[in-house]
Amino acid sequence: MKIVFFRKIVFYLLKKISSRNKLILEVNDLIYEQSIDLELVVDDFFSFLQDKLYTIENCNYIFASNEMKHYVSEKYSILPKYSTVIVNGAPELCDYSFMFNNEEWMNTDKLKFVYAGSLNKGRQIEDLLAVFDNDKDNLLIVLGNEGEWLEEIELANNIFYLGNFEEKIAHYLVSKCDIGIIPYNEDRFYYNLCFPTKVSFYLTAGLPIFSTPLKELQNVFYNDDVILFNSFSDWKNVIMNIDKKYIEKMKKSTDLIKNKYQWDFLLKRFDFK
Repeated sequence: MKIVFFRKIVFYLLKKISSRNKLILEVNDLIYEQSIDLELVVDDFFSFLQDKLYTIENCNYIFASNEMKHYVSEKYSILPKYSTVIVNGAPELCDYSFMFNNEEWMNTDKLKFVYAGSLNKGRQIEDLLAVFDNDKDNLLIVLGNEGEWLEEIELANNIFYLGNFEEKIAHYLVSKCDIGIIPYNEDRFYYNLCFPTKVSFYLTAGLPIFSTPLKELQNVFYNDDVILFNSFSDWKNVIMNIDKKYIEKMKKSTDLIKNKYQWDFLLKRFDFK
């Protein structure tokens, strides 16, 4: 796409397709804004590419969050009739108990907090480990990709790194915990714009969520008891004093809505014809 001739052909075809058919672009991420906030290599080409993609006449857009839709629609003057939102869903929970017998971390009465996702070193994972370091009353269960470095350091006795698993197996392991956590930096623009895939992953596994106060999530769950919001700077204190009965109350609220975040439920109300 960085080759001008090729790019012109692509956008000529997209314009032609959009004028004769219903063209739908699914928008899961905004690469340019994301790369800034995640401290990746920022390539100005992605800003240019987004300018082209979001100004295709008569094109329809499906955004993965409400805040993302609002931001892009306002920036590029996309009319409401051309945009909608489908948040990232999760699969139906499956039973993989035959694969895991007498796991030490499963057989405890302690509260089990779980982080499932990318474990790139330097992405607040070290800070998360510090929050739970030698907490006698709570466990931290960690699983996901790029976490090999965790096998090379000495983890506290209450912190368990399980490794990386296929999605449905990871989903089952998450369901054996008590509460899912989202430690994203609430001061960064993109984190407030997105609807983390972890949300549906945790909820459909039957888990309530402990999260930093992200704008998208606060707007979606403003009147629900399924998510507890606290600034990351307060996490250690909140976790040390958390009430198990309150977590049970959150779980009951989660049971009422968890099926609404499965892919089948999210997609069935849309007609893509």
